[in-house]
Amino acid sequence: MRLKENSKSKISDLLKKVLFYFMLIPAALSLSCGSDAKESDTKDIKEWDFFKRNAEILEEMDKDRDEEEEKEKSIYEDMHLKLTVTDKGEDVFIPRKGASYDYRYGPSMLLQDDGSMDVYLSVTGDSVHELDWISCMHSDDGGSTWSDEKIVLSPTPVSKDEHSVCDPDVFYYGGFYYLGYTSTMVETNQGIANSIFLARSIYPDGPFAKWDGSGWGGDPEPVIYYDGVWNGWGVGEPSFVIVDDTIYVYSTRDAYNEKNERIRATEVHTADITDENWPAKLEFAGYTVIRTDTGEEGSETDGYVYEDCDSWDVAYVEKYDKFVAVCTNRRFSGDSCILYYESENGIYFERVSELNENVICGCHNAGIMSDSQGHIKQGDPAMIGYAYSGAGNSVWGNWATRIAPISIGITREIDRSEEEKENLKIPISGRSRSGKRHIFFITADSRVRSVGSTEEDFSVSCAWMDNYRATHGITSSDVIYSGYDRDMIKISNGVITPLEGGMTSLTVGYGGVSRQIRLKINPGDRSVKDFFSPVSSYTVSLSRPFAVAVRPMIRLKDYSIFEINLDNISEYGVTFESMDGAICSVREDGVITPLSPGETKIKVSGSMGITYVVDVCVVE
Repeated sequence: MRLKENSKSKISDLLKKVLFYFMLIPAALSLSCGSDAKESDTKDIKEWDFFKRNAEILEEMDKDRDEEEEKEKSIYEDMHLKLTVTDKGEDVFIPRKGASYDYRYGPSMLLQDDGSMDVYLSVTGDSVHELDWISCMHSDDGGSTWSDEKIVLSPTPVSKDEHSVCDPDVFYYGGFYYLGYTSTMVETNQGIANSIFLARSIYPDGPFAKWDGSGWGGDPEPVIYYDGVWNGWGVGEPSFVIVDDTIYVYSTRDAYNEKNERIRATEVHTADITDENWPAKLEFAGYTVIRTDTGEEGSETDGYVYEDCDSWDVAYVEKYDKFVAVCTNRRFSGDSCILYYESENGIYFERVSELNENVICGCHNAGIMSDSQGHIKQGDPAMIGYAYSGAGNSVWGNWATRIAPISIGITREIDRSEEEKENLKIPISGRSRSGKRHIFFITADSRVRSVGSTEEDFSVSCAWMDNYRATHGITSSDVIYSGYDRDMIKISNGVITPLEGGMTSLTVGYGGVSRQIRLKINPGDRSVKDFFSPVSSYTVSLSRPFAVAVRPMIRLKDYSIFEINLDNISEYGVTFESMDGAICSVREDGVITPLSPGETKIKVSGSMGITYVVDVCVVE
């Protein structure tokens, strides 16, 4: 076991409380605003009492369920998973030789019913407007060979995911492949304040229609919105598992409390997957783990050091009736490892051990292969995937991705023998630029084309990008155009004729790949048209550790849309006012301070003369 030697850092009081309540993580933030509360319940509430209070609620719920139905105890309930990487595996992606910024990461591996595999990866975007895209490859022989890789999801320009789509996870249900991903509504291109989005398709490689808040195919709306402070990384890196008609959505939350102390957690939301409107009905079910790897001071739990862990990928092991979660610890470093956890109910997880043997150093963003609903069935091939920088490589964004076979067994006592072992010190080889070239993506001369008159015919110049990121011209007549407003434009032989002003989407396709662009016909200026809330209401807990912040959205007359940041607060003269100071107060930066249970509103005003109000519910 790797112990932290001669540590001069002390665990802060805040983190000590987190660890004390680690095994008492809550089931839900389910107390409603209108309920009565005893006066004593609102006094001397401490920051981390949230976990203890909700754990007590869960315990009562469990007792009620036990009285209604006696569940048969699994013979493996008191036993523990044992994962082993049985072979060093093979790369599914190697960066180009000499490239300073070429990567894949966050593999989501889907085992199909016929034994074939699909893998989805985060891909380097255009590095200017779009940080990441998502690609897909298919294998019919257990991962020995793969189809040509192609981009299957990209950002929708002039929308809430226009800056990036990354961190994919895919499952299949009811005739659709669902792809969850991370994106941000903040213009700064720093990858902060992320939320989780969702798309679906009848085919594993798309085209995908994005969730728009009430259906599929409109402008993307988050399914889990990050309501934290402005400088937090936010919510993202989803992982999906379906058990007994309940969908479990695991995600990272990386944010701050009101004292600007960083807190990292893995949380879970649940919904009834049989409800067609389930993306709108996800409910917070608890924190699976409070991660003590914030980098602020370093920390230890029972002698084990969590250091720069990353996102979880979760699956349900049917044979042993257990959930398993994998992530990396000490990521990017020479002694990085894959760390795995187990759970009986999908909410509370315990660390099991590390995987070091046959794992390459510098690993990060691991995934575990599962079937269409996140299960690993008895007899299924088991695999693990991860990105890695390899030995001797310190270049950020120069990463390969590897998939390796694993075995999944069971032991009576936790086996942590691998924590004494070393990982593989293997460098990235780099791929030649003279290999096979194939269609990887389609690009247009502009993601957003503005046309100043409805009398001006124009065309969109497109090209296909190969897997070495070189572009090749396409004859306009060979491009397929779809998904546009026929009342706004007409297209003939690649020539576009505007019919009326406004903005429309336009999907351009070629050779089995496509992307969406936006056309603005006679757009307005960049003055503010609308100033609005990204959510209908905020729920703030007296004891929940994460701070909640009001972060308004702005839409300009030229149709641009973005979430304002701290700099924008001053630029647009934004002010916040609580309508009931006994319920909550609100700081100049929009952070809400809950004071007592109840309901109120916050008024948000800007120097442009536009005001809106948003509901706030303060719970215990």
